[in-house]
Amino acid sequence: MAEPRLQPEDPAVSWRYDVTDSRLLHTLTYALPGMLGGVVLLVALLAGRIALDAVRAGNVGRAVGVLGVAVLALLVRRYVPALLGATDAFDPSGRYSLRGLAASSVVGAAAVLWSLRVSPVAPFALFVASWLPTVLAAEFPTEGRATPETGTLVVDGESVPLDALSHHRTVSVGGVAVSWLSYARGVPRAPRTVVVPTNAFEAVRAVLEDAERRHDESDESRSSLGGAERAIVAAFGLGSLAVGPTLWMLLPPGRGRAVALYGGALFGVFGAVFLWYAATA
Repeated sequence: MAEPRLQPEDPAVSWRYDVTDSRLLHTLTYALPGMLGGVVLLVALLAGRIALDAVRAGNVGRAVGVLGVAVLALLVRRYVPALLGATDAFDPSGRYSLRGLAASSVVGAAAVLWSLRVSPVAPFALFVASWLPTVLAAEFPTEGRATPETGTLVVDGESVPLDALSHHRTVSVGGVAVSWLSYARGVPRAPRTVVVPTNAFEAVRAVLEDAERRHDESDESRSSLGGAERAIVAAFGLGSLAVGPTLWMLLPPGRGRAVALYGGALFGVFGAVFLWYAATA
């Protein structure tokens, strides 16, 4: 767990938080690799079964062909880590262990088999759902520094414009506090979220509350959205949420329902984000 570094002579608090600091978040990050590994595991088992049946039937050439494809797939494994290591955008070495990947692949394979028994389109929904923890984990690691004495807050190397801060909302989840920051109009690229370990949040709270006290709560110009803009964002949100049900009614059963389920899940996420922004901005 990330620990704040608080010195008596310096009231500033620094923190760094990653998914590995939370057992729940760390477990959720295995969702997508587990799904992909589960599919690979099922394909490998299927290839082995086909090769074994071919040998029993005396068709050695077919068995060799299936095993040859499997060997080529294993050779690709040599280049995948190098490809991933060529970019700093994805560094799995500090988040995933071989034991965790193996266990999540087994769970993923079982989940795929179970979803196929529930509905032919259930694996698509399962795959889309497995992306959500990955998107969440993309926000980490996060770090920052709060100095109540000077009233400054820095998040991921970017200073929070406290003079434009209107209000904040905070939710505590496990050992972290997640704050959503709302600004006055004209501050579109300022940090919107601050993720802080709960044992370092008091300094952040002091800075945010002091910034709020410096603003007139009755000043409507502090809102980051005007009335018309808020209505447009809300309309986009409702429209995005309506994509799934609309496709479900218009498309034919079978593959059409799979498209409706996938499109509804994809647009539904964006619709929820739009509505949340319209309600909180």
